[in-house]
Amino acid sequence: MTHRPLLPTYPEYKPSGLPWMGDIPAHWEVAAVKWNYATQLGKMLQNEPKNPADVETPYLKAQHVQWFSVRTTDAPTMWASPRDIEHFGIRKGDLLVCEGGEGGRSAIVGDVPPGCIIQNALHRVRPRGNCRNDYLLYVMSEIGRAGWFKAINNAVTIPHFTVQKFRSLKVPIPPIEEQAAIARYLTHKDALIQRFLQGKRRMLDLLKQLRKSTIYYTVKDGLNPDNTPTKPSGIPWLGDIPAHWKAIPLKYVATTIMGQSPPSSDCSDKPIGLPFLQGCAEFGAHHPTPVQYCRKPPKTTPPGAILLSVRAPVGRLNMADQEYGIGRGLCAIIPKNDILDTTLARYQLEALQHGLKLASTGSIYDAVRLRDVRRQRLLLPPLEEQAAIAEYLDDRIAKIDAAIAGTSRLIDLMEQYRKSLIHELVTGARDVRKAAAAIPDDPAP
Repeated sequence: MTHRPLLPTYPEYKPSGLPWMGDIPAHWEVAAVKWNYATQLGKMLQNEPKNPADVETPYLKAQHVQWFSVRTTDAPTMWASPRDIEHFGIRKGDLLVCEGGEGGRSAIVGDVPPGCIIQNALHRVRPRGNCRNDYLLYVMSEIGRAGWFKAINNAVTIPHFTVQKFRSLKVPIPPIEEQAAIARYLTHKDALIQRFLQGKRRMLDLLKQLRKSTIYYTVKDGLNPDNTPTKPSGIPWLGDIPAHWKAIPLKYVATTIMGQSPPSSDCSDKPIGLPFLQGCAEFGAHHPTPVQYCRKPPKTTPPGAILLSVRAPVGRLNMADQEYGIGRGLCAIIPKNDILDTTLARYQLEALQHGLKLASTGSIYDAVRLRDVRRQRLLLPPLEEQAAIAEYLDDRIAKIDAAIAGTSRLIDLMEQYRKSLIHELVTGARDVRKAAAAIPDDPAP
């Protein structure tokens, strides 16, 4: 197996004086943004015309700017004068930096609607001549990765990356030829990385859909659907089921326990009493994680019970790997083993979520009542068939979950590689000039 050689280091380094950076190449400089870039904060929202010359014009706000991406297709409008449009206007190649929200989040503008301006939650950045926006974008992403924006933003009420903070922000300034090399190399690599990530994320979505459909159609149709007579299920959104199955409300085949939160004085972060849960992570991710401990929880659930989230997000499922105290956000479901296989019950609850969604209520957040949980109808094959279906699904879903975990791991590793590559280049840990020069130009269209 051949290994890609590491990019070389620079011959000499010096302290940068920047807490997020460390040493930089000896010939690089460090300077405040204001000395090399012109910044302009956007216009305050104007909902009505102030003079006859004002016109409605599109504008962008912080929500339109994500890391490395500017959305311009749904730009709202505000009133602005011709001078405002000139003063706050944006053009292709401008760097936009969030002032509010996630202060410091940045991206370069592509094509924009005519006359488009920015609201005062965004900074517009243009280089003064010896610097490049594409290089600064990668520097901003490294500052964000290091958590430095959170440290310098004003977080008394809502964090703001103010004009003063932005203009005084110190960044590394290589010679402009090196800025160009760094930006060229990272842009080239980023395109390859994003293509890889796009494919893996599409695969991940398909695997999740496969998992969902495998469970749904297996618990609905059984293991031999082509040769099994069917009948209406009586559940409008479910359709037909095998003729020898029954659709029975949950209350007849399982015991249900709705959680109840104890007084806060009875709970502690120290491991005294029972682990106490208010909600649960979705099944397949990991076991439930106790929020705290409770000396005398009013409601408990035994090991092996199915945990169902009855408050937003309604429908999350997990299995109790030990005895827990459970709060109002959870319902414990304990199947009657002489009627209902516990493993199949979990798969059925996972597959038949639509009924819970229809039963959920709440003007502020979704919730489902115990009586509605108990009314949910489960499909009841004979016990021997239940065990066979559960065994089949355990085997099939384990393989799909392994593929999901492997794909997710590849995505995480590639995202980590991308971040480490940006870090190494914008901090000068690696010299990319020769490698950038070897990148072929894009072919002519």
